[in-house]
Amino acid sequence: MKRDYVFLKNLKNKDDAVVGVIIAVLLVGLILSIIVIIQTVFVPSWMEQIEAEHMDDVANQFAMLKFAIDTQSATGTNVPITTSITLGNKELPYFTSSRAFGFLRILDEEYAMNITNATNTFEYLPEIIKYSSSNTYFLNIDYIYEAGAVISSQDEGNVMFIKPSFFVDYNKVLDEVNISFILSNIIGVGGKKSVSGYGTYPIQTNFSRSNSTLITDVQNIVITTSYPDAWRVFINGTLKKEGLEYGASNDFWITSTNDKVTVNFNSPPTSPKVDIFLDVIDIIAQVAPGWIE
Repeated sequence: MKRDYVFLKNLKNKDDAVVGVIIAVLLVGLILSIIVIIQTVFVPSWMEQIEAEHMDDVANQFAMLKFAIDTQSATGTNVPITTSITLGNKELPYFTSSRAFGFLRILDEEYAMNITNATNTFEYLPEIIKYSSSNTYFLNIDYIYEAGAVISSQDEGNVMFIKPSFFVDYNKVLDEVNISFILSNIIGVGGKKSVSGYGTYPIQTNFSRSNSTLITDVQNIVITTSYPDAWRVFINGTLKKEGLEYGASNDFWITSTNDKVTVNFNSPPTSPKVDIFLDVIDIIAQVAPGWIE
């Protein structure tokens, strides 16, 4: 009888041990399942949101960059102003995620504007300030400061995020169109024109000089750019808003390719006379800490 009691007790202890192991395995499996769900479902969603918010931050930072340059252009004071661009964001702690990086560069030979009248062609070659994202979860966006405008560019196309100082006044009584354009001529300093990574880096800008030119009897404006859609839509809308009629037999028409926008003006007396007052503002720009005179 005693032997049977000991056997049943040992069997019960073994059953308890097996149940404990099974519960532990189930708990581990449950925890692993939760971690896998978080890693595969929630982490990408969280990181996409973080990268989207970072893109919004960069857009706001480029708006502040334009504000700083506009202020320097308006005041003409030789005082450096520093704005900052955040290149990327860090990964999530405790989970596997990829860090977003970015590139900030001052580029030349990316933009050109040629204005032609009956006697001459005037050429302007400002440099541009370009941020390019390298996101893992959210779509990549470029922000570009180009000739006084801020442009947002994606694979699907590009739009004018902030308009340049480009104003049109159509005097129907005199049948004259007066265009005023403040062209920000960015001049990058060698050796201080690019940076990459995920930190926050400064852009230092400084007013250098201004040069104003009145170009009369304008026949066409040719803009060479990597973002023709933004410029075409902006100029077309601005001229139409002031009452100019679009069309090859009317006041103006626009042609565009992958890297060029041409704005053509018909000549008087069938169309109004077009004059452009161009104010070119030279802005010295440097990327990364430290100022080089």
